[in-house]
Amino acid sequence: MKKAFLLAAALSASLAHAEPPGNVAAPLGLELGKTRCARLTPGPNRVTTGKAQWAGGDAIEIKNLDRFNLPGLSRAIVNCDGQDTVALVTLTFDRSSLDEVAGKLDARYESRRKTEANAENAYSEWAAANGSLELLYARDGKQFTVAYWAKGAKAKYFGYSGTVEKKPAAVAAPAPKVAAPL
Repeated sequence: MKKAFLLAAALSASLAHAEPPGNVAAPLGLELGKTRCARLTPGPNRVTTGKAQWAGGDAIEIKNLDRFNLPGLSRAIVNCDGQDTVALVTLTFDRSSLDEVAGKLDARYESRRKTEANAENAYSEWAAANGSLELLYARDGKQFTVAYWAKGAKAKYFGYSGTVEKKPAAVAAPAPKVAAPL
């Protein structure tokens, strides 16, 4: 009886901390950071276009886009890391579907940042339980891109610093949190 009670308590505690299912990013049915790229076997609908040099794995273009039923989708690239997991999925859409796609992302994920709609280059960012999403476009561009990043992949592979030489990241203890000045 005692074991059953402890098991029930552990189960209810784990469910209380679980992420809502709508907050997990899985573009094209590929869950970020979990799906193995070996699952995307080469064929007429999936073409390996080379290596994702920044991540160490294959870059795969998916050719048959009609089956995903995403209006305006014109290109899909899956980038794999050195451990054969999906690190980044980029989806390119025709500009005519911008409002519909942005609306769906707003409804499903937590908005983090958006630039002004009339900016030269627009940028929006959302957070998912297993990564982050970015929407990028030029004001007069005919297309826009949605990038789905696996959790930690963007920070791991891309540093936005002014240094020419990129040094490998060292494993370090997390910095203590300091309150921001008012």
